[in-house]
Amino acid sequence: GRSVGIKKKGLLGSLNTEKPSLKLDFDEYVAGQRYLGLEKLTLNNANQDPAYVRQCLAYAMFRKAGLVASRCNFARVRVNGADLGVYVNVESVDHEFTRRNFANGDGNLYEGTLSDFRPGWTGTFDPKGTGDRSDLAPLVDALQLTDDAAMDAAVAATLDREQFESYWAMEVITGQWDGYASNRNNYFVFHDLGTGKHVLLPWGVDGTFQPDHPFGDPATGPNAVAAAGFLANRLYGTATGRARFLTRERALLATVWNEAELLAEVDRMVALIGPIADATDPGWRAALGDVRAFINGRRALLTAELDAGPTWTEPLGEYPCLDVRGTVESAFSTTYGTLGAPNPLAVGAGTMTVTVGAATYVTTPVGVMAGRDPNPQPGQPASELVQVFGRRATDGHILAVVVAWPQAWFVPFTFDVGFAGVFGVAFDYDPGTDTATEIGFLLGTVRLDQARAVAGAPVAGAIDAHADLPGMPMFARAALRSVDRAALAASVRASARALSAAR
Repeated sequence: GRSVGIKKKGLLGSLNTEKPSLKLDFDEYVAGQRYLGLEKLTLNNANQDPAYVRQCLAYAMFRKAGLVASRCNFARVRVNGADLGVYVNVESVDHEFTRRNFANGDGNLYEGTLSDFRPGWTGTFDPKGTGDRSDLAPLVDALQLTDDAAMDAAVAATLDREQFESYWAMEVITGQWDGYASNRNNYFVFHDLGTGKHVLLPWGVDGTFQPDHPFGDPATGPNAVAAAGFLANRLYGTATGRARFLTRERALLATVWNEAELLAEVDRMVALIGPIADATDPGWRAALGDVRAFINGRRALLTAELDAGPTWTEPLGEYPCLDVRGTVESAFSTTYGTLGAPNPLAVGAGTMTVTVGAATYVTTPVGVMAGRDPNPQPGQPASELVQVFGRRATDGHILAVVVAWPQAWFVPFTFDVGFAGVFGVAFDYDPGTDTATEIGFLLGTVRLDQARAVAGAPVAGAIDAHADLPGMPMFARAALRSVDRAALAASVRASARALSAAR
C-alpha cells in the first residue's frame, strides 16, 4: 500500500489514549490518491457513545429531514496487529463532500468548535480551505439589529433560514446536547454559492439519543428548545422566529421520527457489529437500553413541552478562547511518596519562576512533593502528582504548581500538558484569607527526566508552560476527568499553611 497520512483527532469528549479517534488522509503524501473515491476517512472511537449506534442513527435522521449530512457505517480497526474493535466510520466534511452534495460546492467551508455568530467570535471558526471568514460578517451584523423585523429580513438574506430551522429542530429532536443550538459546538458552516446563502451541517453527533447529558436535567427541561447559540437565541427571542421553529419541530417530529423504524435500525446495526463488539468491548450491550429508552420516550417528552410552550432562559455563554494569564517555568527534583509531607520546603528542591500579567516572581525557597493522588474523582483511577511550592517575597503568598499524569504515563518523557492526559494548574495561596486561587491551567510542556511510582524513587524534571484562564465554564468542568480540582486546592492549602507556619 502507498503512504497514507494518519493522525489522532478529537476534542475533550473523544480523547482516549488506548483507542484514539483517527483521521486518515489518503493524499497527504501521494497527490490525488483516493480510497473508494474518498480523500479522507474519519474513524470515531465512540467515546461518548458506548452503544456505538448513535452517530449513524443521527446522521440518517438529519438526511431523512432533507438535510445534507455525512454518510455513516462501521469499521473494524487494527493498529500494528492490535485489534481496537468497532469504530464508527463517518464521511468527512470537506470540499469533496460539498461538491457531492451541492450544485456549486466550492464555497467557503468552516468548522464550528465552540464558535458563534457574535462580534469578535468569527476567529473561532476553522476555515477548511482559503476562506477568510469575511463572508460570515453579514450574518453577524444581521443578528445585531435591534428591530426584530429588520433582523429577520437581514438574516434571511444571508442564511438559508428554512434549512437552519430544520437543522435546529433536528438537533433538538435527536437530543444533540453538544451541537450548535445547545453548546455552539460540532457543526460546519458552508457558503452555498448556488443560493448565495449559508447552511449549517451536523457533525460530532455522538451525544445524541442520550436520556441525560452534562448541561441540563431532562426531567426538568428544557427539552423541546435549545438556544445557547446566538443565531438560535436571537430567532427564538422573536414571536415570529419562535413560532416558525416550533412549527417546524412539530412537523419533523410527526413525519421524521418513527419509533418502529428507529428500533428496527438499532437491531440491524446490533446484529452487524455484535460479533466484533462482544469480543473487544463486552459491556457495550448494556448501553443499548438507553438508546431504546430515548427512542420510545422522546415523542411524549417533546410533545408535552411543545403543548406547554417551551421557554429558554439560559444566558449567553462567555467567549470560549483561553486568555493567557501568565507563565510558569520550573525545574524540580524530589522522591516518590512525599505527597502530603508536613513541610513541603523540607522535601525536594528546585526553582520556580511565575509571571502573572506584567509581574515576574522568582520564588524562594522551593519545595517539591510527588505521589499518588489520594482524592481521585469517583470511578476514576488516581493520577500521579507532582506539586511544586515556592514563596513570593513581595507579599508572602505561596505559589504552587500541580501536575497530574495518568499512572501509565508516569515515566521519563516530555509531555504536552493541557486539558486531557497530562494536566496542570497553578495556584496562588493567600495565608491571610486561607484561600487558594487558580492562576490558570497549564498549556505547554512538562518533562520527566526521572519518574517511577515506587516509594523513594527519584522524580525530577521541568515545566515550561503558559498559565491560561478559560473563557467558558465548560472547559473548567471537563478539564479534569481523573483529578478532583477542589481536592487539589485543599491539598495546596494544607501544604501552604505549613509553609506559612515555617516562615
